[in-house]
Amino acid sequence: MKWLFLVHQIKTLNSRERVKVWRLTKKVGAVLYRNSVYVLPDGKERNEDFQWLCQQIRDCQGEASVFVSASNDQKENRTLKALFNRTREFEYQALGKLAEKVSQRIHRAIDEGQVSESLRKSLSKEIAHLELTFFEIEKIDFFGAPSKRKVRTLIGRTKEEMESADATATPSPAPAHHDRKMFRRQTWVTRKNIHIDRLCSAWLIHKFIDPEAKFIFAAESQLPKNAIPFDVFGVEFSHHGEDCTFETLLKSFRIKDKALNSLAQIIHDIDMKDHKFERPEAAGVDIVVRSLSDSMQDDHKVLAVGSVMLDALYSRLAKEKVKQ
Repeated sequence: MKWLFLVHQIKTLNSRERVKVWRLTKKVGAVLYRNSVYVLPDGKERNEDFQWLCQQIRDCQGEASVFVSASNDQKENRTLKALFNRTREFEYQALGKLAEKVSQRIHRAIDEGQVSESLRKSLSKEIAHLELTFFEIEKIDFFGAPSKRKVRTLIGRTKEEMESADATATPSPAPAHHDRKMFRRQTWVTRKNIHIDRLCSAWLIHKFIDPEAKFIFAAESQLPKNAIPFDVFGVEFSHHGEDCTFETLLKSFRIKDKALNSLAQIIHDIDMKDHKFERPEAAGVDIVVRSLSDSMQDDHKVLAVGSVMLDALYSRLAKEKVKQ
Protein backbone atom coordinates (compact mmCIF):
# COMPACT_ATOMS: atom_id res chain seq x y z
CA MET A 1 0.00 0.00 0.00
CA LYS A 2 1.17 3.55 -0.74
CA TRP A 3 1.26 6.33 1.83
CA LEU A 4 1.83 10.09 1.70
CA PHE A 5 4.08 11.67 4.30
CA LEU A 6 4.17 15.41 5.00
CA VAL A 7 7.41 16.42 6.72
CA HIS A 8 7.42 19.99 7.93
CA GLN A 9 9.10 22.50 10.17
CA ILE A 10 7.55 25.77 11.29
CA LYS A 11 10.26 28.25 12.18
CA THR A 12 8.04 31.03 13.48
CA LEU A 13 7.31 31.24 17.20
CA ASN A 14 3.81 32.49 16.37
CA SER A 15 1.46 29.94 17.94
CA ARG A 16 -1.33 31.06 15.62
CA GLU A 17 0.55 29.68 12.62
CA ARG A 18 1.12 26.36 14.37
CA VAL A 19 -2.55 26.07 15.26
CA LYS A 20 -3.46 26.94 11.67
CA VAL A 21 -1.33 24.07 10.34
CA TRP A 22 -2.81 21.68 12.90
CA ARG A 23 -6.34 22.64 11.88
CA LEU A 24 -5.55 22.16 8.20
CA THR A 25 -4.08 18.70 8.76
CA LYS A 26 -7.14 17.79 10.81
CA LYS A 27 -9.47 19.05 8.08
CA VAL A 28 -7.90 16.84 5.37
CA GLY A 29 -7.88 13.83 7.71
CA ALA A 30 -4.13 13.52 8.23
CA VAL A 31 -2.82 11.99 11.46
CA LEU A 32 0.47 12.57 13.24
CA TYR A 33 2.87 9.73 12.45
CA ARG A 34 6.04 11.04 14.07
CA ASN A 35 7.08 14.40 15.42
CA SER A 36 6.31 16.95 12.63
CA VAL A 37 5.39 14.14 10.21
CA TYR A 38 1.79 13.68 9.07
CA VAL A 39 0.48 10.78 7.00
CA LEU A 40 -2.40 10.13 4.59
CA PRO A 41 -3.24 7.14 2.41
CA ASP A 42 -2.06 7.84 -1.14
CA GLY A 43 -4.51 9.37 -3.59
CA LYS A 44 -4.62 12.18 -6.14
CA GLU A 45 -6.90 14.44 -4.11
CA ARG A 46 -5.06 13.77 -0.85
CA ASN A 47 -1.71 14.43 -2.53
CA GLU A 48 -3.10 17.76 -3.70
CA ASP A 49 -4.30 18.52 -0.16
CA PHE A 50 -0.79 17.96 1.18
CA GLN A 51 0.79 20.03 -1.62
CA TRP A 52 -1.45 23.00 -0.80
CA LEU A 53 -0.64 22.57 2.87
CA CYS A 54 3.07 22.58 2.02
CA GLN A 55 2.62 25.86 0.19
CA GLN A 56 0.88 27.44 3.16
CA ILE A 57 3.64 26.30 5.50
CA ARG A 58 6.28 27.77 3.16
CA ASP A 59 4.31 31.02 2.99
CA CYS A 60 4.75 31.20 6.76
CA GLN A 61 8.55 30.93 6.33
CA GLY A 62 8.45 27.24 7.20
CA GLU A 63 9.77 24.18 5.40
CA ALA A 64 7.66 21.30 4.09
CA SER A 65 7.90 18.38 1.69
CA VAL A 66 5.66 15.52 0.64
CA PHE A 67 6.96 11.99 0.10
CA VAL A 68 5.24 8.93 -1.33
CA SER A 69 6.20 5.61 0.20
CA ALA A 70 5.09 2.14 -0.87
CA SER A 71 4.90 -0.29 2.02
CA ASN A 72 4.89 -4.04 1.48
CA ASP A 73 5.02 -4.63 5.22
CA GLN A 74 1.49 -5.72 6.15
CA LYS A 75 2.20 -5.18 9.84
CA GLU A 76 3.17 -1.56 9.18
CA ASN A 77 0.08 -1.08 7.00
CA ARG A 78 -2.12 -2.43 9.79
CA THR A 79 -0.41 -0.12 12.28
CA LEU A 80 -1.07 2.94 10.12
CA LYS A 81 -4.67 1.95 9.46
CA ALA A 82 -5.21 1.45 13.18
CA LEU A 83 -3.79 4.92 13.79
CA PHE A 84 -6.40 6.42 11.45
CA ASN A 85 -9.20 4.37 12.96
CA ARG A 86 -8.28 5.42 16.52
CA THR A 87 -8.41 9.06 15.50
CA ARG A 88 -11.75 8.72 13.73
CA GLU A 89 -13.11 6.63 16.61
CA PHE A 90 -12.37 9.46 19.02
CA GLU A 91 -14.21 11.91 16.75
CA TYR A 92 -17.19 9.61 16.17
CA GLN A 93 -17.55 8.88 19.89
CA ALA A 94 -17.39 12.57 20.80
CA LEU A 95 -20.11 13.24 18.21
CA GLY A 96 -22.16 10.34 19.60
CA LYS A 97 -22.09 11.88 23.08
CA LEU A 98 -23.39 15.16 21.68
CA ALA A 99 -26.20 13.29 19.89
CA GLU A 100 -27.14 11.55 23.15
CA LYS A 101 -27.38 14.91 24.93
CA VAL A 102 -29.67 16.26 22.22
CA SER A 103 -31.78 13.11 22.47
CA GLN A 104 -32.09 13.55 26.24
CA ARG A 105 -33.24 17.15 25.80
CA ILE A 106 -35.88 16.06 23.30
CA HIS A 107 -37.23 13.35 25.65
CA ARG A 108 -37.28 15.77 28.58
CA ALA A 109 -39.17 18.38 26.57
CA ILE A 110 -41.76 15.81 25.40
CA ASP A 111 -42.21 14.38 28.92
CA GLU A 112 -42.69 17.86 30.39
CA GLY A 113 -44.94 18.95 27.55
CA GLN A 114 -42.73 21.95 26.82
CA VAL A 115 -41.93 21.65 23.12
CA SER A 116 -41.85 25.38 22.38
CA GLU A 117 -41.20 26.89 18.96
CA SER A 118 -37.85 28.31 20.09
CA LEU A 119 -36.77 24.94 21.50
CA ARG A 120 -37.74 23.17 18.29
CA LYS A 121 -35.64 25.62 16.28
CA SER A 122 -32.68 25.20 18.62
CA LEU A 123 -32.85 21.39 18.59
CA SER A 124 -33.34 21.24 14.81
CA LYS A 125 -30.27 23.42 14.36
CA GLU A 126 -28.22 21.17 16.66
CA ILE A 127 -29.34 18.04 14.80
CA ALA A 128 -28.42 19.64 11.46
CA HIS A 129 -24.99 20.43 12.94
CA LEU A 130 -24.64 16.80 14.08
CA GLU A 131 -25.38 15.61 10.54
CA LEU A 132 -22.92 18.07 9.03
CA THR A 133 -20.18 17.06 11.48
CA PHE A 134 -20.83 13.38 10.77
CA PHE A 135 -20.55 14.06 7.04
CA GLU A 136 -17.20 15.85 7.55
CA ILE A 137 -15.81 12.96 9.62
CA GLU A 138 -17.12 10.38 7.14
CA LYS A 139 -15.25 12.11 4.30
CA ILE A 140 -11.92 11.49 6.05
CA ASP A 141 -12.79 8.08 7.49
CA PHE A 142 -10.58 6.24 5.02
CA PHE A 143 -10.73 2.78 6.61
CA GLY A 144 -14.20 2.58 8.17
CA ALA A 145 -13.84 3.15 11.91
CA PRO A 146 -16.04 0.78 13.97
CA SER A 147 -18.26 3.47 15.53
CA LYS A 148 -19.33 4.97 12.20
CA ARG A 149 -22.49 2.89 11.81
CA LYS A 150 -23.46 3.24 15.47
CA VAL A 151 -23.21 7.05 15.41
CA ARG A 152 -25.07 7.29 12.09
CA THR A 153 -27.89 5.22 13.62
CA LEU A 154 -27.88 7.36 16.76
CA ILE A 155 -28.18 10.59 14.79
CA GLY A 156 -30.94 9.06 12.65
CA ARG A 157 -32.84 8.02 15.77
CA THR A 158 -32.41 11.51 17.22
CA LYS A 159 -33.94 12.97 14.03
CA GLU A 160 -36.92 10.62 14.42
CA GLU A 161 -37.31 11.70 18.04
CA MET A 162 -37.29 15.31 16.87
CA GLU A 163 -40.08 14.48 14.44
CA SER A 164 -42.06 13.04 17.36
CA ALA A 165 -41.45 16.27 19.28
CA ASP A 166 -42.67 18.25 16.27
CA ALA A 167 -45.84 16.19 16.26
CA THR A 168 -46.60 17.19 19.87
CA ALA A 169 -46.21 20.89 19.06
CA THR A 170 -48.96 23.05 17.66
CA PRO A 171 -48.53 22.83 13.89
CA SER A 172 -48.62 25.82 11.58
CA PRO A 173 -51.69 25.90 9.30
CA ALA A 174 -51.01 23.74 6.25
CA PRO A 175 -51.12 25.59 2.93
CA ALA A 176 -54.04 24.83 0.60
CA HIS A 177 -53.29 22.13 -1.95
CA HIS A 178 -53.48 22.88 -5.66
CA ASP A 179 -53.57 20.81 -8.84
CA ARG A 180 -50.65 21.69 -11.09
CA LYS A 181 -52.87 21.17 -14.16
CA MET A 182 -54.88 24.24 -13.14
CA PHE A 183 -51.77 26.44 -13.21
CA ARG A 184 -50.55 25.92 -16.77
CA ARG A 185 -49.65 28.69 -19.26
CA GLN A 186 -49.94 31.34 -16.56
CA THR A 187 -48.17 34.63 -15.99
CA TRP A 188 -46.40 34.78 -12.64
CA VAL A 189 -45.18 37.95 -10.99
CA THR A 190 -42.79 38.79 -8.18
CA ARG A 191 -40.68 41.67 -6.92
CA LYS A 192 -37.78 42.75 -9.11
CA ASN A 193 -34.07 42.39 -8.24
CA ILE A 194 -34.53 38.70 -7.54
CA HIS A 195 -32.32 36.79 -5.16
CA ILE A 196 -32.32 33.24 -3.83
CA ASP A 197 -35.97 32.56 -2.96
CA ARG A 198 -37.51 34.39 -5.93
CA LEU A 199 -34.97 32.93 -8.37
CA CYS A 200 -35.36 29.37 -7.11
CA SER A 201 -39.15 29.65 -6.85
CA ALA A 202 -39.34 30.84 -10.47
CA TRP A 203 -37.12 27.92 -11.49
CA LEU A 204 -39.34 25.50 -9.54
CA ILE A 205 -42.50 26.92 -11.15
CA HIS A 206 -41.06 26.61 -14.66
CA LYS A 207 -39.54 23.16 -14.18
CA PHE A 208 -42.16 21.40 -12.04
CA ILE A 209 -45.42 23.38 -12.03
CA ASP A 210 -45.94 25.45 -15.20
CA PRO A 211 -43.45 24.61 -18.00
CA GLU A 212 -44.87 27.40 -20.19
CA ALA A 213 -44.88 29.99 -17.43
CA LYS A 214 -44.18 33.65 -18.21
CA PHE A 215 -42.59 35.83 -15.56
CA ILE A 216 -42.87 39.50 -14.71
CA PHE A 217 -40.44 41.18 -12.32
CA ALA A 218 -41.65 44.57 -11.12
CA ALA A 219 -41.60 47.02 -8.26
CA GLU A 220 -43.98 45.90 -5.51
CA SER A 221 -46.22 48.92 -6.10
CA GLN A 222 -46.51 48.03 -9.80
CA LEU A 223 -47.33 44.32 -9.71
CA PRO A 224 -50.07 43.54 -12.28
CA LYS A 225 -53.34 42.24 -10.87
CA ASN A 226 -53.93 39.67 -13.62
CA ALA A 227 -50.80 37.61 -12.80
CA ILE A 228 -50.14 35.05 -10.06
CA PRO A 229 -47.96 36.66 -7.35
CA PHE A 230 -45.25 34.75 -5.50
CA ASP A 231 -42.76 35.77 -2.82
CA VAL A 232 -44.79 38.91 -2.22
CA PHE A 233 -45.97 39.97 1.24
CA GLY A 234 -49.46 38.79 2.11
CA VAL A 235 -50.05 36.42 -0.84
CA GLU A 236 -50.64 32.66 -0.83
CA PHE A 237 -47.39 31.60 -2.49
CA SER A 238 -44.97 33.31 -0.12
CA HIS A 239 -43.44 32.91 3.34
CA HIS A 240 -45.71 31.14 5.82
CA GLY A 241 -44.72 30.09 9.33
CA GLU A 242 -41.13 28.85 9.17
CA ASP A 243 -41.27 28.21 5.43
CA CYS A 244 -39.75 30.29 2.67
CA THR A 245 -41.64 30.64 -0.63
CA PHE A 246 -39.86 27.67 -2.25
CA GLU A 247 -40.97 25.43 0.64
CA THR A 248 -44.54 26.80 0.44
CA LEU A 249 -44.71 25.97 -3.28
CA LEU A 250 -43.49 22.41 -2.67
CA LYS A 251 -46.21 21.89 -0.07
CA SER A 252 -48.95 23.70 -1.98
CA PHE A 253 -48.46 21.60 -5.12
CA ARG A 254 -47.58 18.43 -3.19
CA ILE A 255 -44.29 17.94 -4.99
CA LYS A 256 -42.51 14.91 -3.52
CA ASP A 257 -38.85 14.84 -4.50
CA LYS A 258 -35.92 14.16 -2.17
CA ALA A 259 -33.49 16.23 -4.21
CA LEU A 260 -35.90 19.18 -4.15
CA ASN A 261 -36.24 18.77 -0.39
CA SER A 262 -32.46 19.04 -0.09
CA LEU A 263 -32.46 22.09 -2.33
CA ALA A 264 -35.25 23.59 -0.20
CA GLN A 265 -33.03 23.24 2.87
CA ILE A 266 -30.21 25.15 1.14
CA ILE A 267 -32.61 27.90 0.06
CA HIS A 268 -34.15 28.06 3.54
CA ASP A 269 -30.76 28.51 5.23
CA ILE A 270 -29.87 31.35 2.86
CA ASP A 271 -33.22 33.14 2.79
CA MET A 272 -34.40 32.69 6.38
CA LYS A 273 -30.90 33.17 7.86
CA ASP A 274 -31.68 30.82 10.77
CA HIS A 275 -29.15 28.06 9.89
CA LYS A 276 -31.93 25.56 10.53
CA PHE A 277 -30.47 22.85 8.32
CA GLU A 278 -26.77 23.84 8.42
CA ARG A 279 -26.39 22.98 4.72
CA PRO A 280 -22.71 23.30 3.73
CA GLU A 281 -23.68 24.39 0.20
CA ALA A 282 -25.61 27.45 1.39
CA ALA A 283 -22.74 29.94 1.59
CA GLY A 284 -21.44 29.11 -1.91
CA VAL A 285 -24.88 29.21 -3.55
CA ASP A 286 -25.62 32.52 -1.83
CA ILE A 287 -22.45 34.14 -3.21
CA VAL A 288 -23.08 32.84 -6.74
CA VAL A 289 -26.68 34.11 -6.83
CA ARG A 290 -25.74 37.50 -5.39
CA SER A 291 -22.96 37.80 -7.98
CA LEU A 292 -25.38 37.00 -10.81
CA SER A 293 -27.93 39.54 -9.58
CA ASP A 294 -25.35 42.30 -9.03
CA SER A 295 -23.52 41.83 -12.33
CA MET A 296 -26.47 41.31 -14.70
CA GLN A 297 -29.10 43.68 -13.28
CA ASP A 298 -31.69 42.02 -15.53
CA ASP A 299 -33.96 39.56 -13.74
CA HIS A 300 -34.79 37.57 -16.88
CA LYS A 301 -31.08 37.02 -17.56
CA VAL A 302 -30.48 36.16 -13.91
CA LEU A 303 -33.27 33.57 -14.14
CA ALA A 304 -31.87 32.11 -17.38
CA VAL A 305 -28.30 31.76 -16.08
CA GLY A 306 -29.39 30.86 -12.56
CA SER A 307 -31.59 28.08 -13.95
CA VAL A 308 -28.53 26.44 -15.51
CA MET A 309 -26.84 26.45 -12.10
CA LEU A 310 -29.96 25.11 -10.39
CA ASP A 311 -30.36 22.34 -13.00
CA ALA A 312 -26.80 21.22 -12.25
CA LEU A 313 -27.26 21.48 -8.47
CA TYR A 314 -30.54 19.57 -8.62
CA SER A 315 -28.87 16.83 -10.70
CA ARG A 316 -26.04 16.55 -8.19
CA LEU A 317 -28.42 16.36 -5.21
CA ALA A 318 -30.47 13.69 -7.01
CA LYS A 319 -27.35 11.57 -7.59
CA GLU A 320 -26.31 11.94 -3.95
CA LYS A 321 -29.73 10.67 -2.85
CA VAL A 322 -29.38 7.66 -5.15
CA LYS A 323 -25.99 6.81 -3.62
CA GLN A 324 -27.45 6.93 -0.12
